[in-house]
This record gives sequence, C-alpha cells and structure tokens, in this order.
Amino acid sequence: MKMPRLFSSAVLFALLSGSITYAQIAADLRGRVLDPSGAAIPNAHLELIESSTRVHQETLTSSSGDYLFIHLNPGSYGIDVTAPGFETLHRTGITVIVGQTVGVDLTLTLGSSQQTIDVSSAAPLLQTETSNIQTNIPGATLIAMPLNTRNFIQLSTLIPGVELPPGTLLPRINGGRPRTNEYIYDGISALQPEPGQVAFFPILDDIQEFTIEANNVPAEFGRFNGGVVNVATRSGSNEIHGSLFEFLRNEDLNARNYFAPAGRKPEYRRNLYGATLGAPVLHDRLFFFADYQGVKQLIGRTLTSSIPTLNERKGVFTGVSKIYNPATTTVVGGVNVRQEFPNDVINTPFDAAALALLNRFPIPTNLTAAANNYSRTANDADHQNQFDIRIDGAYGTRDRAFGRYSYYNEVEQPVTPLPDGGGLISGSALGTGAVPGLSNVLGQQAVLNETHIFSARLVNNATGGYTRRSNNILGPVLGSTASAALGIPGIPTNAAFNNALPLFTLTGFQQLGPSASTFANFQTAVWQLVDTAVYTHGAHAIKAGLDFRWYQLNTVSPPNPTGSFAFTTTGTNQQGVTNSGNAVASFLLGQVDTFQIDLQSNKIRPRDYIEEFFVQDDWKASNSLTFNLGVRWTLHHPSTEKNNQGAVFNLATQQLDYLGVNGFSRSARELHYGNFAPRIGFTFQADPKTVARAGFGIVFIDQSGITTPFTTPQFPFIQSVTQKTQDSVNSAFALSKGPSVAPIPFTPNAGLGQSVYTANRTAGSGYVEQWNFAVQRAITSNLSADISYVGSHVVHVGQPDSNLNQLTSAQLAQGSSLLKQVANPYFGQLPASSSLNTKTVAAAQLLKPYPRFQNVATYRNNNGSTTYNAIEAKIEQRLNHGIYLLFAYTHSKLIDQASSVFSSTVLSSPNTSSLIAADTFRPYLERDSSNGDMPNVLSFSGIYELPAGRNHRVASTGIGNMLLGGWSLNAIVSLQSGMPVTVTQATNNNAFAGFALQRPNIVAKPNLPAGKRIPAHFFNTAAFATAPQFVIGTASRNPVRGPAYRDLDLALVKRTRLVEKFDMEFRAEVFNITNTPAFGQPNGSFGSAAFGSITTTTTDPRVAQFALRISR
Repeated sequence: MKMPRLFSSAVLFALLSGSITYAQIAADLRGRVLDPSGAAIPNAHLELIESSTRVHQETLTSSSGDYLFIHLNPGSYGIDVTAPGFETLHRTGITVIVGQTVGVDLTLTLGSSQQTIDVSSAAPLLQTETSNIQTNIPGATLIAMPLNTRNFIQLSTLIPGVELPPGTLLPRINGGRPRTNEYIYDGISALQPEPGQVAFFPILDDIQEFTIEANNVPAEFGRFNGGVVNVATRSGSNEIHGSLFEFLRNEDLNARNYFAPAGRKPEYRRNLYGATLGAPVLHDRLFFFADYQGVKQLIGRTLTSSIPTLNERKGVFTGVSKIYNPATTTVVGGVNVRQEFPNDVINTPFDAAALALLNRFPIPTNLTAAANNYSRTANDADHQNQFDIRIDGAYGTRDRAFGRYSYYNEVEQPVTPLPDGGGLISGSALGTGAVPGLSNVLGQQAVLNETHIFSARLVNNATGGYTRRSNNILGPVLGSTASAALGIPGIPTNAAFNNALPLFTLTGFQQLGPSASTFANFQTAVWQLVDTAVYTHGAHAIKAGLDFRWYQLNTVSPPNPTGSFAFTTTGTNQQGVTNSGNAVASFLLGQVDTFQIDLQSNKIRPRDYIEEFFVQDDWKASNSLTFNLGVRWTLHHPSTEKNNQGAVFNLATQQLDYLGVNGFSRSARELHYGNFAPRIGFTFQADPKTVARAGFGIVFIDQSGITTPFTTPQFPFIQSVTQKTQDSVNSAFALSKGPSVAPIPFTPNAGLGQSVYTANRTAGSGYVEQWNFAVQRAITSNLSADISYVGSHVVHVGQPDSNLNQLTSAQLAQGSSLLKQVANPYFGQLPASSSLNTKTVAAAQLLKPYPRFQNVATYRNNNGSTTYNAIEAKIEQRLNHGIYLLFAYTHSKLIDQASSVFSSTVLSSPNTSSLIAADTFRPYLERDSSNGDMPNVLSFSGIYELPAGRNHRVASTGIGNMLLGGWSLNAIVSLQSGMPVTVTQATNNNAFAGFALQRPNIVAKPNLPAGKRIPAHFFNTAAFATAPQFVIGTASRNPVRGPAYRDLDLALVKRTRLVEKFDMEFRAEVFNITNTPAFGQPNGSFGSAAFGSITTTTTDPRVAQFALRISR
C-alpha cells in the first residue's frame, strides 16, 4: 500500500467519524455539575478560560450532569458555571496536567444566576478519573532541580518504577527495555525506529511539564513495552516573558577520578547558554514562544601510543626482534625455513606503498622508549545548537491550533591517537559514547495541531508531524580514491566512501587509519498522523481514533569501506624460533596477513508503515466509580526495502530468497490481522481522601520485539570479503600489488561458505501484558501517598541472535572425535575465500545442520519473554509554604532470557561476536535475573525556600530582603541496587561446534559480603572453574551482582528582584557532593587477568557548576 492510498484511508475514516485527529498530548478536564443535594444538573453552561492567554471555550453538561473539555494546554484555568435557578459559580486555580484527565466536580448553590460565588481551588491531589500508573513533573520542578546535563530525562529517576542506570539517558520503565519506551512531544512521537532512541531531547526551558505513563495507559497510546514519556512544550501568553541564562563549569572545583588520583587534572570547559522569549502577537488570540540553547564543551585528553621507533622506521630491528626474509622461504623436511636478515636489519627495498604510508606515523615524542613512545594532547570537543519556535492561536470559541518546529545539532570531534585522525579510539571523555570520528547529529521535528468543537457533545483534534534524525560520521579521507592515493591497486572504487583512509593494523603497535565503522551516513524519518473523535453521551466520554506512521531509513555504513589490512609477525618470523618476526618489519616489506573489506554500493532504504485504530469509553458510573474501557487494533505492515535490496536464507532449500524475485514477497515477514489490545480499568473513590485503582492492558510492539520495524537482512547487498594467508606462512598478497577482491555475485548460492541470516516469516508482533492495583490517600490538602502493585509480562520480545548451525549438547558429548580432520565433500564447491573451502574439515562441521555454511542466525528474532513484578510507593508534598518533597521507592524483580535487543544492525552479518546464547537449542539456560534488574530503587527530591524576604514576615524589605530573601536549597538523592553481571569464559572451547559462548562451572557462592567488595576484587572469583571442552558450564547467565549506586546533588539558589518584573537568579550546584564513586560493572570474562575487577566509573566524580539567569 502506497502513502496516497493510506492517506485516503485516513481521510475516509475522518469523514465517517466526523473528526480529524486527537493528539496524545496535553490534558482533559472532566467532572459533574451537582446541586446541593448531589443531584445532577443537565444543560448547565460552562465557560473555561485559560489564565495566561484568556483563550476560552464553552460546553453544556449532559443529561447526567457530566462535562468534558479535551486537549487543553497544561496550566491553570478558571471556569464559570451557570444554570437557571442557581447562582453563577466562578472557580479559579484549576490546574490540568499533561497526559492526565483531571476530575473536578462542581456544586452550585440555589439562587439567582445574577449572583456570583468566587471559589479558588488547588490542583486535585487524587487521581480519580483514570486507572493507569502515572507521575507528573511540573516545569517549575524541572528548572529548580540540580541536573548534571540539564536533561529532563534525568528526573525520571524520581518516579516509582523507573530505573536509570548511572551514566545513561535510557530509562527502564516498569521492566521494559530501555529502547522500548515511547516519547511523545506535543502529541507526536519523537522516537526513531532505528535503533530505538529519540531524535533529540527538548531544551529544559522549553518544557511546560512532562508525565511518565508507566502502566495500563489509555487506548490512544501504543507501541511500547515500558512506558510513555509525554512532554508538553511551553507556549506564549498575554504577558511578555523570557529569560537569559548561562551555566559554567571547569576543572578547578572538580574531584579527581577514582582511578586517576594523581597527576594534573585534565582541562575541562563547559558552557551552556541560552534564551527564551514568549509574547502575544494578538492579545487573547495569537501567541508565540521561542528558545535557543548552545553548549560548548572541551575536555583535555592525553593519549599514549606505541609507534615505530626511528630505527624501526629505517628497518633496523637489532636487539628488538629476530626478523627473517620472507622472500627466502623454502620447505625443508616439511618445515618452512627462512634466512635471517643480517644483524636483523632489512637489506631489501621496502614495499613502495608501505614506505608512503610510513610517513603517516608521527615521530615518537619519547626517542628512548620502545613502547608507549608517543603522546598526543588535545581536546575532545562537543558543540551543540538547539532551538524551538511555537505559535499558538485561537479563532472564536470553537477552534484552537498550534505549530512547532524544533532543531537540534551536535558536532563532536574526539581526540584521535594520531594527528591525521587515525588510531584506535577507545571512547570519548565527553560521556557521549565511543564516537569513532567526526560526528554530526541532526534532529528535527515539525508539529501541526488543530482542535475543533463541533458541539457540546462532539470535539475533534488534528495532529500531524514529521520527525527525523541523521548521524553522519567521517574519518580521515584522501585526495582521491584509496587505490589511487595510496598506490594499492585492487581496492574497489565503485563502493561507498571510496576515498576513506583504510585501516592498517600492526600487532603490538598503534594502528594507522580509523577504527571500523568510522564512516557512516544514517538517516531515519517518521511521518505521523493521529486522529481521534471525542463524543460525550450521558456519563460516557467516548474516544475513537487512529494513529498512522510511515517509517523511513536511509543508510550507508560499511564498517571498512576501503578495507582493513592486518600485519603480524607471521610475515617475518621463523617457525620454532622464539621472539622472531615483527609486525613493523612485515609492514615495511608489504607482507599482508589478512585483508577484509565491506562492500556497499548503494544506500539501504527500508520502508515500513503501521496503521492503528483505537476506541475508549471512560464511563463515570457514579460520583465515586469510573470505568476505563478501551481497545487498540494494530496493523503492522512488514517492512520492505525501496529497491528490494535484501535476501533471506531458506532453511529448506539452503539458498537465498531475494526480495521481490521469483515470486518471493517484497517483505521477509507476514501481515497479522489479530493484534487487538484491550485496556480495562477502574477507579473507586472510597471517601474524599481515598482512591483505589486497578487495570489490565495489552500493548502490541513491533515484529522484531522492540521499537524498530525493519525486519529484512541486507546480505549480500552489503557483504564482507576476506583475503588471508592460506598457510600462516606466506602472505595473502604484497601490499603494493593489492588485494584481489572478488565480490560475491547475487545468486541463490551467494551464501555458500558464509554466515547467513534466515527469518521467521510467520512471527507475529510482540506484546506486553500490564496490570496494576493502587491505593492513593490524601493526607493533607497538599500531601498525598500512593502504594501500588505493578506487573508486566512481555511476550515475543526481541532477542540477540543465536546460531542455528550448532551441534546439540548430545552431539557435543561425543568428545574429541569431533575434532578429527576428515575429507571435506564440499571442497571446491565453496568460494575460495571461505574458511570452509579446505580439503579437510573437523568432523563436527559435517554434523552441523547446515555444513556448507558458517553461522546461520534468525534475523531479529522475537522469541524472548520477560516478567516484572514490583511494589511501588510514592509520597508527594506539593510546593506549599516554600517546601516541596517527592519520595519514591520501588522494590521489584525482573527476569528475562536476554537483556539486550538483537545484536544485528540493519547492515550486519551474523558473525561470532553478535551471537549470544550458551546453547541455541536450550534457551531456558538463559533465563535469569535481567541485566537491568535493580531490586531496590529509592529517590528523594526536595525544595526548601528560606522563609525570609519579600512576602515573608522576616526581612521583607530593604537590606534584609536583599541579604536573606530569595534563598532556596534544592536536592536530589538517588539510591539504586547493583545490577547483575554476565559471566562467560574467555576461551570458548566449543566454538568449533557452533556454540557462541561458553560459561564456566560454578563451584561456590560467587557474591562476597558487602564489606569485602573492593574494586580490585569485587566478587568471589574462586567460585568459578574452567568448563572443559565438550562441556557446557554450570554457571547461570548472571550469577553475580555489581556495585550499588548512591548520589547526592545539591543546588543553592539566590533570587533577586532587579527592577519591576525582572529577576536575577544565581545558582551554585554540586553534583555527587559526597564524591562517591559510581563504579562500573566488574569484568565478567573468566580467564582474563581482569576477571572480577572494576576499572571504570560510569558518572562524574564531584562536579561543581555555577549559573546566572535573568528572567521576566
């Protein structure tokens, strides 16, 4: 189905329903108008007025006295109620919250409508209208709290059921995976389909408020298995308001990293600055709001590398290594013999291409050292620019509209070990991840919204949006194609990034050229149309609508576009001679051990679209009982590739089926029609201070089991070609003569001798079952407490790849006979470059289900499951008399079979590193505590305003107000249990049989008492023993638990009135004020020297920040 056809379906639905759309945004206000006896008053007239804009709308109560205002901007409202025989009620201070239905019942007094009763009210404490689990964070709290990166998602830790692993911005909501949450900005999803992350995070000063919908959300929400992060942005008003701000930090007051306690602290500069402005264009009718924020950050780094010494650059290896001339290789008595270079000095011409490349190595900074002899000091640089502009308008009392455009750009340049941009990058000091080259990220979103009131009973709202994200990464490039510039023939010139500097690795030395995956162009885009009609009938508020999304991905990102050349000691060593051969010598002589190149000529362009329809009835059965009944139907059309660039390995024919060829579908999956997701719940107000809520719901997610809809592997349209030494003696080829790259032709047998992907064509969408029971109690007019039981069960969740081409455990038990070399019946039938194309192979290979292939994996399989159960508690004191408190505690258990999504990206092959399972045919061995299981999470946040200064009894004027007024102390405390650690054996003795990994045997209790856990020895490493070959170890997937996390952040704030309506705010913020190290997970590789130790931290040590803000 093309987009025009789908669009016509949307228009038809809109015509039939009498509406266009309802965005999953903002808030609803609902209630019942009553007389003094509690009887309903029908046909009462209500006028709702937004306090900041004076925009108003009208409605009438139904026959049961019910009224409903939908799609309201979050904020404060007043309402006027008139009915014959009753005095007019004028009520102010009604606060509505994004994503919530606020219940406000109104009682009229007998009398003349010419008389008016004024009533001021606070926002309702109790959630009386909806049965979902949700928490709101208002904009004032966002601005007040100390936030290290000024990112609103950090405050998600204040919400029960939310876990945010230290150093990340991907929360886990009530057991859902971090990349499976939905993010909605003003009614439009900001989530990008690959790899399940938002296009950008809004500027903090642009957020009016946000709500996290954590369980059993209404039917208008879908496509998540964790929760919904619902953000409302700020709008203009009748008053001019704005701000200027800057946040500064440097290294002077920062503590040292736990693992670098000595030496000079690295240079650190971070400036975050910006402005906001909101104002009326036409009073009471048209308003605008705009903002800008910039970030400039520099972090000094000194990188040390081992590069060729001055003698080694000349070919002199005397006293370093014994080197042998590969040109003299002969076979004597079945042994390869070479002649040693006199005095271990190369006396033959260097390879011409190697000689030219040698100049890319700088001269060592330490001329006396043989290793770690080059240091480079430079700055990791990160620059961000972001802005938003929003226009709101109202025309008449029946129509409201707004439009917003948001822009985000981040350019990051990490320090590379070598000046030309080459060298292995282990990570960025900026905390943004391991960026392998110059990274340019662009995020954009455009939203249009219109609300029309047809009558007091029928309202519709229309929201359409476009969101895109691109990530371009660039490494060192050459002046022409790599082949021409370097004098290395044979490097393809018709593939992507053909001018990229190739990678040259020299064993024991810093590499030349960029790391793998340095060159990439990755773009995602989502078009979205959301549609809902809202009709009130008696005590029923019925919503019916649709949510259509079109997904696009355009990507070209071959890991090694111009190849990877590996040089080892093999090119210049002598069999049987210790310390012989040198990788630099092999390089100078052009002795290439292995060459590998990833070929991609065209962009891969997956396309996908989803149609979802929903209906919900919120039925107020009585003044104290409300039912929420809904259902959502999902039609997820399987993804296609725009030009049919994709193929699936057919397990029956053992050949590739190409998309759209010979009757094969353009998609690798089937369309399923039965994805109906019910949502049911109720709220019962037992008394004015107590509410009980319960609910159950199902939410369908994508066929891959997570947020990405793309389900077709792209091999052989992107393929990896390898040329390597055939005897571990002679080189694969001479560097200056170049490789012989023979791309795999696009035939049904293209997968022979390779690793291939199959697909489960009949796999349906994954789904999550959610349930909850909660009790809420109002303790005072501003203090409330909640306690909830929350659970979920995710079915068909995405799993990492597992190898189908594996022996069974019974076959593995045959032992050493599996290693015996036997005649290979497929020799000569497989590509010459395949490692399986040898005269003999291990007997195990011929026992595999698919002996002519290496790994056979199911692409983006969704056969996993998770279970989550939790007790959650919340105590909230709304800001009153200068005090705000929010306490949240979660005690939970999360169990799954795998804790990450699939390992395969759109452009990957099922190599060994992407396969995760101890035994493909016994998946129950993987079921254990999830990697993200945090049994206990506690958070506390608070604001304390000193009761002095203007509007207080103490020091209310003059010098007293200047010195004592406007002070506040704001704090966040976070405590989290440690997360489980996966333990595997460093040496996989069963890899020959297709087993992706091997776990050790467990022989004792692995977790140490708390007092004995230290970074150098965090758990009992003696509890594990080597699992021998032909045995699957007895250790579970996650047998030990990592370190807990504790953090205290403080902000001391002073507000000063400059002139009328202008305030200045000074902030001094300290993050991790106790300087408690946030240790990373201990090493779980049994057999490695670092096993059981911790060598990293996940967040900053103590950091100080100062800020100044001027606002109106």
